[in-house]
Parts: sequence; C-alpha cells; structure tokens
Amino acid sequence: MATTALISDLHLGAASSSDVLRRAPIRERLFESIADSGADRIVLLGDAVELRDGPLGDSLREAEEFFTELGEAFAGREVVLVPGNHDHRLLGPWLERTPEEQRPGALDELVTEPHPAVRSIAGWLGEAALEVRYPGIWVREDVYATHGHYLDSHVTLPTIERISVAAVDRLAGTPTGRRETPLDYEEVHAPVYDLIFNLAQGRRGFGSDEQGRSRALRIWETIGGASGKARTIRGKLLGSALIPATLHGLERAGLGRFNRDFSISEIGRAGVSAMHDVVERLGIEADHVIFGHIHRRGSLPGDNGSAGSPAWSRNGVTLHNTGNWLYTEALLGRAVPQSPFWPGSMVVVPETGPPELVEVLVDVDREVLAGRVGGSRSGR
Repeated sequence: MATTALISDLHLGAASSSDVLRRAPIRERLFESIADSGADRIVLLGDAVELRDGPLGDSLREAEEFFTELGEAFAGREVVLVPGNHDHRLLGPWLERTPEEQRPGALDELVTEPHPAVRSIAGWLGEAALEVRYPGIWVREDVYATHGHYLDSHVTLPTIERISVAAVDRLAGTPTGRRETPLDYEEVHAPVYDLIFNLAQGRRGFGSDEQGRSRALRIWETIGGASGKARTIRGKLLGSALIPATLHGLERAGLGRFNRDFSISEIGRAGVSAMHDVVERLGIEADHVIFGHIHRRGSLPGDNGSAGSPAWSRNGVTLHNTGNWLYTEALLGRAVPQSPFWPGSMVVVPETGPPELVEVLVDVDREVLAGRVGGSRSGR
C-alpha cells in the first residue's frame, strides 16, 4: 500500500499571479516536502490549473513548468489528477457519456476520455504516470478524497456559485440541496462550470479586472475581507437593510437559507459543515474524508470545537482540508502564518494511521509569497 501526498487549489496560471507555485523556490519546497513524506503517489485534488481567468492555452503554458519539474522529481511514481470546479473542463468528453455508460453512484471512476489538454500534462510529466479520476479517489479503504465543490449545494454562505447552483436546481424543479449521487450533483454543477469556462475563453476572464481578480473576489474583498476597511463596510451593510433584504429575497425565491455572517471564520465553519452534508448525502463510508475547495486548511491545533471553529468530525467521519497554494491578500489581511488560509500545505496519508496535515510554507515571508522579493525563507 502506497503513501499518498494530496495537494489542492494550486490554481496554476491564475491571471492575478497569486499562484505561489509559479515561483521556483516555492516549487522546490513543495517537492522536498513530498519527497520527505516518502509518498509513492501524488494526488492533485482539484483546481490544479486555473481555467476561469482566461484562455485555456494561456493557463496551460503557465502550468507547464510545474508539471515538467514534478515529473522530473518523481519519475516512476504515480500522479492522480482529480478535477475540481476551476479545472472541471479537464474531464472533457467523458462527461458526455450515454446513460448506459454512466454509473450514477460511483465515487471513484477512471476518466478514460479526458480533455485533450490532459495529454499535454501527461507529456510534461514524462516518466511519472498520470491518471485522471472523478469525482474522487479511494486513497485507502478507510480514506476517501474529493475536491469538495459539491458542498456549494449546501453551504449557507451566499457565494456566487452557491446562488448559481441553487438557481439551476430551482429551474430543474428540484429543491436545492436534495442531491444524492455524483450524477445528481453534476446535473446542476456542470452547467455552471461550463458557462464560466466558456466566458473565460475571451481575452480576459469573465468579470476580471486588470489585476486578474475575479468579480466575486472583488466583491468579497469589499464586504468579507480581512482588512479594516472591509470590516467597517461589512458592519455598515449588515446594519442597513440592503444585504439582509437581498438575502431574504433569495430565500423567498426558493434558493435556500443563507447566513448573514460574512466573516473569515465563517468560511471555514460553513464550508466544513456543508462538506459533512455532502459526505452524508453521497453515503461515503469512510473514517476520513479529505477535501480542498474552501482554501481553509485543517484541522489546526486551535480548532477546539468552539463556536467559531469548524466541527471537523461528525457521525464517525473526520474531515481534513488540504488548504491552498494562493497568496490572497483579501483573506490574509495582516495575518501571520498561523492563519488557516495561509498558503502552502498538503495532507499525507501513510500506509496506516490517520491523515496528517503537513505545513510547507509556514516560514516563508509574505513578501516572498507575493513575489515582491526573492528567496524562499525569511522572517515573518
């Protein structure tokens, strides 16, 4: 049985240049950590390549160096790609299977006919064998891993994708959040992902500004970010009738119930709770489930079950989040590496025992992560 290293939310080729693995010293740190873990298998657990910020070809060119170096560092080992919502298009024609070819309840399927771009990735990986699986992978008999984007059907935060998925559910005549198989979820999620991907194939991603920040990120920076300005604006908006009235309207339209808390801590708490809902609806019989998507690594030592921290264990299942590889000022604010959104972590699943969260970049200065100075180690 192999030791497996899982990383997610690399977002290689992000137009904002916030993907920290575009920097050689950061890639070196990751590869060293994977080697130190003794991993025989590397799982890219969704959103490996950013396909929403612009043309697919541009993103792939930005990602080529990472995949080439990964293949050189781990020649002869296995690399498994599990697409998420931002690189969903990599599933390609496989998504268009006939009803006779589909297995609605399958949790781990080999994608036999992915997007042609996957051939390029396989070529860059060289002697590292590439496999694409979806919607997740059984890492061990008791450990399952998936990107986690299905949680957008259940999360109580009014994110763009949550509202979009709920709208598709509503149009289909299905009460929002009432999905029970991967195929059920794909029926409402895939159209949203397809629309966003196609809109991004213009010169600039849908709603992106000159710095490559998406419209959703810019809105969140304004009302949900970590800066003092965001906290002030958030207080004023929530104290007025504007946002509560809007959310009430969405709820009356049948799009679900939404939380009025836009704080950073709520992203983790609500995301983890929604992922538990996915596990229960899909009937995932595992002791441990690993996911990404919410960019909030964990569990962390400070997650002690208090009201402000996520409940990682529920009904016999313990969740683990891989974190992210993006340096996002809006999420971090003035935070130090102890921030749950600090980039640079992975989850390692040994042959026996529980999954382990590995911190890779906790000693890397934020100026290095942002690409404003060189090097890979510095003071905080």
